[in-house]
Amino acid sequence: IRRFGFGEPTGTDLYGESAGNIKNLNNLKSDIQFFTASFGQGITVTPMQLAAAYNAIANGGTLMKPQIIEKVVHPDGTVSEIKPEEVRRVISQKAAIQTGKMLESVVKNGHGKRAAVPGYLVGGKTGTAQVASTTAKGYEEGKSIGSFAGFAPIDDPKYTILVRMDDPKNVEWAESSAGPTFGELMKFLLEYGNIEPTEKYTPK
Repeated sequence: IRRFGFGEPTGTDLYGESAGNIKNLNNLKSDIQFFTASFGQGITVTPMQLAAAYNAIANGGTLMKPQIIEKVVHPDGTVSEIKPEEVRRVISQKAAIQTGKMLESVVKNGHGKRAAVPGYLVGGKTGTAQVASTTAKGYEEGKSIGSFAGFAPIDDPKYTILVRMDDPKNVEWAESSAGPTFGELMKFLLEYGNIEPTEKYTPK
């Protein structure tokens, strides 16, 4: 979890960036914290951290420092390029490829079908999180955060997207809220970037 960058700022130099909170994992006397963290409870992460983690999988297991700008054009016309910065290897390339195939299966066969983009292999995962109460222990009744994170094309990733929806109405699970939005955004980006389709399909 720490190798993926959770629990510390990503270093984007954005003012007020949060580090998230994974302190529950410091409690080595109880395995329950590790069990619940495996599906996202008991820890907090930022959208930037989560997008960076998916990027690490897309990059073959290497975590890159997120960058907000590509270059700076100075008043005198000179240009300063912001070069991509490698943070560390998180998982092996083999593990990254296997994880990518699992994420692909979620979109092909699982709860992420509405995030699919015709003509492309897309990988991603839904997330439906309860909202912690600010007035008492436990969670807010009837409130959730829906998310879908993923990348495409699977075999040669060009774009990573994270969609987060706070307290969506009339839907219970992210597959019906964030998932379709992810699919629309990814379709737009792939077409905008002139990325060649990777699969045969019949345009509607």
